[in-house]
Amino acid sequence: MGIFVGFTLWFLLAEAILTAVQLLLRKKNIKPGIRAAVIIAKLLLAVLLAFLPMAGPVQLRAAQPFMMAAYVAVLADAAADAVCSVIYAIRKKERRFGPVKTASLVCGALFLIYGVVNMEVVTPNYHTYVSDKLKTEHTIVFIADLHVGSAQPFSVTEKTLTEVNALHPDATVLGGDIVDDYTTKEEMEATFRLFGEFDTPVYYLYGNHDRQGHAEYAGGKKFTQQELEAAMTANGVIILKDEYAELAPDLLLLGREDITEGDGRADIAALTNPAPEKYLIVADHQPVQFRQNLACGADLQLSGHTHAGQLFPLGALYNLIGYNYGDYAEADAVMNVSAGACGWRVPLRTQAHCHYEVITLRPE
Repeated sequence: MGIFVGFTLWFLLAEAILTAVQLLLRKKNIKPGIRAAVIIAKLLLAVLLAFLPMAGPVQLRAAQPFMMAAYVAVLADAAADAVCSVIYAIRKKERRFGPVKTASLVCGALFLIYGVVNMEVVTPNYHTYVSDKLKTEHTIVFIADLHVGSAQPFSVTEKTLTEVNALHPDATVLGGDIVDDYTTKEEMEATFRLFGEFDTPVYYLYGNHDRQGHAEYAGGKKFTQQELEAAMTANGVIILKDEYAELAPDLLLLGREDITEGDGRADIAALTNPAPEKYLIVADHQPVQFRQNLACGADLQLSGHTHAGQLFPLGALYNLIGYNYGDYAEADAVMNVSAGACGWRVPLRTQAHCHYEVITLRPE
């Protein structure tokens, strides 16, 4: 509850600052061209305020909640300004600050409510892939970016994992960032106890947040890597660090170490596929080395990390510079990038819904 209250207060502060600045700069008869330029500038500022918390320097972490709240306020203000400008122009009436600001506050509140609700609704996303390497049908669940304790109440995590276990997949693959710098030790241990209740194998690979590598910007480490791995192994979770696992006689899984580990991540050329005739899933938290992973004979790569942008319109920006969300084909392989089962840092998601991936593999 604290994270919701805190974020709401940051949003109200951002709205107050934005209102004060606009009151100081208010002019009733700004030319249409200048007003259009101001609206565009607001939109660009909103994009910057979305991008910096998600992909900016770690030193900005203390300001992230305020920047995300300001993103909502500025984006809503730009939308209200654009709509009201059109209405006043059509009706040929003098523009009034009060109605415009009221519309901005309403848009901001609606945007905020949608983002918070969207963060708490986690649904399955179904995919089917076929291959002549497969002899029987398999069901795999891929869960990435749970970020336990970061942006969802723990009750949402419990509900999600109960639903996944009820599917009885052949295996569940945890695609990294299951925990992060803001996850407490108690939340971490409770999460892996839930995975320990699964009645089929659970495999885990590291993301860029699980080890709490930047915990100094989040109040310090809550647990060590040794405590994290002890909690996993105590609950039967199989950790893969550039290692293969046989899921079935015709199905292999390669769990990659995260790319942020640098020299700790093996060169793909050194990871010789022990059975090229079998269907190979490569699970790699970040979708940045899809082409390189093809060198070991990958048929399907499963990745997360992007949160499908999390904050509108970052999804479109990520698509311009790389991979964002969905299926991407290369040669005879496919990479599926999950939207993630949660988000990061604040309870706000204004892009795609939260998903875990239910994957059916069928013989061709």
